[in-house]
Amino acid sequence: MIDLSFVIGLALGTIVTGFCAIGSFNRGFDSVRRRSWTVEHAARKRVVVAARAHASQKLHRTAS
Repeated sequence: MIDLSFVIGLALGTIVTGFCAIGSFNRGFDSVRRRSWTVEHAARKRVVVAARAHASQKLHRTAS
């Protein structure tokens, strides 16, 4: 006969493992979402900096 404490321990272990897996999934999902936003932000920043540099060069050429 299976001991009752074994069954209770097995059930609690399964529940704890499930909560850990769900928490890990949520942290990973948030990280991926944040990373894609950061990459997009960096790309937009590069475009703005490049546009400013191009405009500055154009301004210096016309002033000379």
